Amino acid sequence: MSKRDYYDVLGLAKNASEDDIKKAYRKMASKYHPDKVTDEAQKASVEVKFKEAKEAYETLSDSEKRSMYDQFGHDGNSFTQSRSHTQHTEHRTWSFGDVGDMNHIFEELFKHHSGFNTRGQPQITVINISLKDAYTGITINHDNTLVIVPQGTRSGTKLFVGGKMFRIDVLQHPKFKRALDDLMTEVSITAIEAMLGVEAYLEHLDGNKLQFTIPAGIQNGQIVKLSRTGMKNPEVDHIGDMLIRVTITIPRDFSDADKVKLKNLPHRNSINI
Repeated sequence: MSKRDYYDVLGLAKNASEDDIKKAYRKMASKYHPDKVTDEAQKASVEVKFKEAKEAYETLSDSEKRSMYDQFGHDGNSFTQSRSHTQHTEHRTWSFGDVGDMNHIFEELFKHHSGFNTRGQPQITVINISLKDAYTGITINHDNTLVIVPQGTRSGTKLFVGGKMFRIDVLQHPKFKRALDDLMTEVSITAIEAMLGVEAYLEHLDGNKLQFTIPAGIQNGQIVKLSRTGMKNPEVDHIGDMLIRVTITIPRDFSDADKVKLKNLPHRNSINI
């Protein structure tokens, strides 16, 4: 019988966070722990589900194992659990009857491959890109290997290309910060602009101008949200938002004429505290 997908076992999406994985496993472990079952007829079934959840967690909670699983599925992990499996690669045959862990297997399979070191572990090449490149996507030629970085790639993402492992690190941007799929930035306006409202133009990462209105009466620290103008999620069909935090400043250089105009606005001449 074919093994279930580890994400399905824990009831998770492919882009689940580490916290999501931990919470899902704890829930499954609590529900199906054999020590909590007294009925012998149910115990065997519960033990199977508990072991299945434990195996899924041990793979998905380890960043390296999860990366390999996302790339190869059960083709990698099944090696460590089989005692009679035989693999044919490059017209050679390996027997995994005495294999103890994944590192040993990859050493056998890839020790002659330039993408792995002498211990069989992937050699990771770090590629730094800008937030703009992450927003638009980019293709990088690294030592004659074309690395296609998809739109919305997050910092730390690992890509397995041409037998080589690459880690994509996204550099900080002076204007925008990223929170999952949302982009965040700040704008400073005067108290007068806050009272009356003001039209604003924001140059996006790709150079396009976003036009929006900061509404009259906005308060210091409030957020203006521009829907679906953030980062593309590289795994699902979703685009984040642009979140613009408004800070209000008080001008110090009013002219006498401006002060006269302001005094004509409704205001208190004194207050009791």
